[in-house]
Amino acid sequence: MELEPAVAASALQSQIDGGAPTQITGLLNDCPHALSFDERVKIFRELIKADRLKAGYRPQAGGADAAHGDTFARPVAQVTLRRESVLEDTLTSVLPLGAKARGRILVKFVNAAGQEEAGIDAGGLFKELLSQVTEQGLDPNRGLFQSNATGLIYPSPRAGDTHEGILLLEMIGMMIGKGMYEGILQDINMAPFFAAHVLGTARTIDDIPSLDEDLARSIVQILEYEGDVADLCLDFTCSEEIYGELVTRELVAGGRDVEVTAANKLFYVFSLADYHLNRRIATPMLAFMRGLTKIINQRWLRLFNVTELSLLLSGGESAIDVDDWELHTRYSGGYSSSSATVRNFWRVMRKFTPKQRQDVLKFVTSSPRPPLQGFKHLNPPFVIHKVRCEASMFAYFGATDVRRLPSASTCFNMLKLPNYRRASTLEKSVSYASQSRAGFELS
Repeated sequence: MELEPAVAASALQSQIDGGAPTQITGLLNDCPHALSFDERVKIFRELIKADRLKAGYRPQAGGADAAHGDTFARPVAQVTLRRESVLEDTLTSVLPLGAKARGRILVKFVNAAGQEEAGIDAGGLFKELLSQVTEQGLDPNRGLFQSNATGLIYPSPRAGDTHEGILLLEMIGMMIGKGMYEGILQDINMAPFFAAHVLGTARTIDDIPSLDEDLARSIVQILEYEGDVADLCLDFTCSEEIYGELVTRELVAGGRDVEVTAANKLFYVFSLADYHLNRRIATPMLAFMRGLTKIINQRWLRLFNVTELSLLLSGGESAIDVDDWELHTRYSGGYSSSSATVRNFWRVMRKFTPKQRQDVLKFVTSSPRPPLQGFKHLNPPFVIHKVRCEASMFAYFGATDVRRLPSASTCFNMLKLPNYRRASTLEKSVSYASQSRAGFELS
């Protein structure tokens, strides 16, 4: 079944705003998966375009909906951030914007010496900010989020214990929402039960393994126990370590005095799952969602399921399509698609591992992933610019090659690539530069 995305988006938003349901909204609400994922992504993007138009905002430069003129559109705010204090400065400068953050935000960075870095934010600096906020904010060592056994993240139960933690969670939710609003892929891997919270769908016992595999095994053992459950000496409490102290929580009122028996073991398991999946993280989850929903209407997200939300956020784990990347790349400074150095560059990209390709893409665009629907939606387009460097005519045969490293203008998604004579030199230089992740100013 095919629907015109703009028509479907208009019908759905009308119902969200209180209008009467239609056949289209019935399909989108009750059976969205009758449409392909790509079709629903298009409807999602149309919902955002209509929302932006209604609010009178322009797209973020570098986002999926941006045009060339949006680079110079008047921003709703200009924020100046210290590189060594990105989270704190984003908290004080972006969080107060609230829903206005749906408009274009102009980013400037200040280096360690206190000097404003040179550069025009044509999208790259905002993407760099988004990348740093998510990378630092979601780092389990920061204490705002935790990761499960497979590395998938969810809000830390203790993150809501302080006022600062609550504000940081709200800001991170807001920035993740902003990334989704602009169609910028982010390196975020949510635990399924966390994604279910974001979508507003119910969490069940089946979600426990995505939180804690040991807890899931314990629950299975209780449910499958063939003897008298009373022999396990369980009551309606659970214990957890908080700041080095073992704390016991009651799952129901007076739970310390309620013995788990064969008659109530299902209710016990339900209460235990509810505590870990909902009650335990209620405060940090509320803060995160308060930020995200300032930018993204949660009803829009119900077009997708838990797995698809990960695709919408990060594009999944699929490898970068080098053919698509090459097809939509432009050249400047004297390079063309037939230049020897350019041909060597694409040979090297095909030789690189998926992680190395992501490093190169992040080095140039500030994001390790291309737009969800391919490089044709990367704005500005990926550009390889020629940097003319002298080298011996014998460099082709083993003499000293160009020693200069490639650099990048992340604002314009531009790779400044010296005219290396040998593919081996190009490979080593591109690999070193992309893994070192030099700051924008060094480009």
